[in-house]
Amino acid sequence: MKVLTLLFVFCLAGAAVAGEPFHALDRGQAAVLADPAAHAVPTVVALWSADCAYCKKNLAVFAALARAHPGLRLVTVATEPVAEAEAEPLDRLAVPGPRYAYGMEAPEALAHALDGRWRGELPRTLLFDGRGGCVAVSGVIGEAEARQALGF
Repeated sequence: MKVLTLLFVFCLAGAAVAGEPFHALDRGQAAVLADPAAHAVPTVVALWSADCAYCKKNLAVFAALARAHPGLRLVTVATEPVAEAEAEPLDRLAVPGPRYAYGMEAPEALAHALDGRWRGELPRTLLFDGRGGCVAVSGVIGEAEARQALGF
C-alpha cells in the first residue's frame, strides 16, 4: 500500500511539473510574437534549442523572473521541430507560459518573421516592456539586464 501511495504522489508531482504543450510556429504567429504592439504586459520571447547550454541558462533566469513577477509573460520558441525531448528542459526548469517550436515552414522564414536582424545565433531573446518597447539580445542575459529591459 505504501508503494502505491508513493507512486501516486510521484505521478501527481510529475503532472504538476509538466508544462503546456508545444504549438507549431508559423510566420503569422511569429510576426505577432515579434510585434511590440501585441504585448500589453512585460513579455519575454526566448528563442532556444535543446542542445544549447547557454539557452538553458537564460531559461532559468527567465523562469525565476516569472516566479518573482507574476505579471510577466514568458513565451518560449524552440528553433527546431517539435519533439518530445523539447519539453524536458522546460519542465525541469519549471518554465511557465506558451511553448512554440518551429513548424513546417522554412526555418529561415520563421527566423526572419521573429526578428529580421537576427542571424540565427542562440540564445536570442526579445524583451518587451509592455509599453511598446523591445530590446533584442543575443547571448546570455543577466537578471539585472532583463529587469531593466522589461521595466522592472
